[in-house]
Amino acid sequence: MLMTPAERTPLEAAVDRWGGRLETVDLDGDAHMAVFAGPEGASATPAVLVHGLGGHVTNWVLLADELRRERDVYAVDLGGHGLTRADVHAPSVGSNAQLVRRFVDEVVLPRTGADEVLLVGNSMGGLVVTLVASRDERGIAGVVLLNPALPAPRSRPHVQARTLATLVRPALSRAVRTRRGTPITLEEEVERSLRMCVGDWSRMDRDALDAHVVMARSQHGFTELARAQTEAGRTMIAALGRHRVVAERLRRMSMPVLLVHGTEDRLVDVSAARWAAKVATDITYEELSGVGHVPMLEIPAETAEIVRRWEREHVER
Repeated sequence: MLMTPAERTPLEAAVDRWGGRLETVDLDGDAHMAVFAGPEGASATPAVLVHGLGGHVTNWVLLADELRRERDVYAVDLGGHGLTRADVHAPSVGSNAQLVRRFVDEVVLPRTGADEVLLVGNSMGGLVVTLVASRDERGIAGVVLLNPALPAPRSRPHVQARTLATLVRPALSRAVRTRRGTPITLEEEVERSLRMCVGDWSRMDRDALDAHVVMARSQHGFTELARAQTEAGRTMIAALGRHRVVAERLRRMSMPVLLVHGTEDRLVDVSAARWAAKVATDITYEELSGVGHVPMLEIPAETAEIVRRWEREHVER
C-alpha cells in the first residue's frame, strides 16, 4: 500500500524528491536501502551505490536520479552508517564488504532479474567495492570508483599522513567538538562536513544539503555512531596500510574498472589516484579538474555521463 505524503517520514519524503524509495531488507538483521526505479523494461545494468565513511544513502540522491533514466539504482546504508545499526551489522570494512556482497546476491539480482550489476563506490565505499570485486567477480559487470580511499604514493609520505588523518575527520568531528564543550547544530555539522568534501561550494545542491540534514535528524538517538565510525575508520586505515596489498587488490579485479578522481579532493589527494592508475594499468582513469571528494554530489550530471560513456566503450561489448 502506498503511503500518502502526510504518512511519510521526513527522510522518506526527502528521498522521494529524486524518485527514491526507502526500504528495509533482512540480511541476518535489518539493512536499509534506497531504491530508485528506472523506466519499465529498462535494459541497462542495475547500479549498486556504496557510500563512504560517515555517509549514507542520501549521498547518492543526485547521481541516482541521473542514472535511473536508463536503469534501476540501489543504494545501501553500510553497517554503522545511515539507518543500518552497528549492533546489527558490524561497521568494519571487511564486514561491510560481506554486507555488500550479500546485498548484490540476495536483494538486487533477484529483484531485477539481471545477471550482473554495476558496482559504484565513493571514498571508503570505493575500498569496500574493491574488496568485493577483487575476491569474487560473480554478478559484477563493472566497477566505478569515485574518489576512492587509497594510499598516497610512497614518494609523498606527508600526503599519506595527511590523507589518512583527513579521511576520518568528518565522521568524528561532531563528537570531538561536543566533548570539548563546543557543540554545534546538526545543520552546521552537516554543512561543515560537506564543505570539506565539495571542491566548489557554489555547485552544491541546496535540496541535497537539506536531505543530508534530514538524515542526521533521523539518526537522533543512535548513540553508537561515533564508536561505529571510529571502528570503520580504523579498519579502513589498516586496509590501506601496505601499498603492495592495495596494488594487488586493484590488479585482481578482472572486470572493467573506471576510476574517477577530482583534483581538489581534500580527503584523498589526487596523487593517490594517479598512483593507482599506474599500478593497475587496465583501469580507465578520468580526472576531474576543480572537483572535490564527492563528484556525485558536486557534478552529478557530468559524473553520470562519464559512467555512461565508459560503459558503452568498456562494458557493453
